[in-house]
Amino acid sequence: MKGKIPKTEKRESKGCGKKPAEPEKARKAQNDRIPLSFSDLQIPVRPLLDAAQERRAGTIIQTNLKRLAVFLPFHVGGYRRFLVRMDELVVNGGLMFTWMSLRDQMAEDYQVANKALEESEALAAKNPKPGSKAAEKTWGRFEKGVEILSTYPLDPETTFNWAKEALQKPLGSDGVAGLEKSARIERIVRRLLGRLSAARDDLVLPNLRLVLKEVFRYHPVGMRRSDLFQEGVLGLHKALFRFDPKRGCRFSTYATYWIRQSIRKSLIDKSRMIRVPQGVQEDLRKEDCRFSDDEAARIRRILSDTVLFSAADKGDDGGRNLFVVKDTNEHAQSENLHTKTIPKAIFKALDRLEGREREVIARRFGLHGEKPQTLEQIGTRMNLSRERIRQIEKEALGHMKQIPGLQEVYEDLGKASFNGYTSNN
Repeated sequence: MKGKIPKTEKRESKGCGKKPAEPEKARKAQNDRIPLSFSDLQIPVRPLLDAAQERRAGTIIQTNLKRLAVFLPFHVGGYRRFLVRMDELVVNGGLMFTWMSLRDQMAEDYQVANKALEESEALAAKNPKPGSKAAEKTWGRFEKGVEILSTYPLDPETTFNWAKEALQKPLGSDGVAGLEKSARIERIVRRLLGRLSAARDDLVLPNLRLVLKEVFRYHPVGMRRSDLFQEGVLGLHKALFRFDPKRGCRFSTYATYWIRQSIRKSLIDKSRMIRVPQGVQEDLRKEDCRFSDDEAARIRRILSDTVLFSAADKGDDGGRNLFVVKDTNEHAQSENLHTKTIPKAIFKALDRLEGREREVIARRFGLHGEKPQTLEQIGTRMNLSRERIRQIEKEALGHMKQIPGLQEVYEDLGKASFNGYTSNN
């Protein structure tokens, strides 16, 4: 019909009326929405691998790790690294997990291996010709020490790290390092490490997004999310060296547990000035806690009374972190809230719930002096299913959140907690 705009022209005319979004504003909005992303960390992201590609990369890593473990003692730098570590353990009395069964004979083996190196260096100082009997004798004396060091196994990460350290220093042309076989071992170790590093990148870079996903499962206190990301990457590398493709498991599935373990351990070990061991904190969460009530209360008090001195100027969100110190003069107000006001408000809120909801909440959180019970335990006692108990708990907590008196009490608690710290930043 005349006077009407065709649909295509109408659509184009609507689009022409809109102004394109400014790139700076769009970028700022994206950064506000996601405080930590790959663009912030400047990390290249590769496409995800399929199962066959993961198996191929895992096989390359395992094969080259085994070969590297064989050739590392033959490398002069690797040989010396073995001796340094053995000397540390013999003198300082430390422990290395993979060498625990050999610690009784370690002192003697160290002396023999060190003597073999000194004698081979003395023979090599005479500059024997390549292929001569003197060169073979020198290398044969060196191999006597290698035979001893080969009986000391290394875990995959140590093998990789020691090989990198050995290749960082120039091999040199004096002593055993100047022999033709030493140069050949150097090339073999360098080639194996190159293949291993390439396969490592093939598995690590596509799975960095997995680390980022796991980081956002936590709300860290005392640590930044960028720090947790680094800890998660370390866990990803642990999984990388232990991944066995023959078991038929996807690498991402296997690596998830190592990433979580690394993040949780860092939160326990590094988020507070006073470190409470991981095993102790896990025992506190168990129903059959091995600590007495007084010991458990003391540990919980330590956990609640310690704060972290943050040395960073800015956090992940661009805000400024505060240097905070607990003000002990304000302890009375917080203690009064915890021992009187909050319990009174909670029991008052419980009275407004129905009988079944009240009983579930009281048993779930141990409000009547008993230990907190699991959903299954409560369901057995009330003759209900575990899922039904969970639904009742969810409904009861939703009702309690709508009670104004309880909200006011927790607002007062937040003010008291804020006043209990002094900022000098």
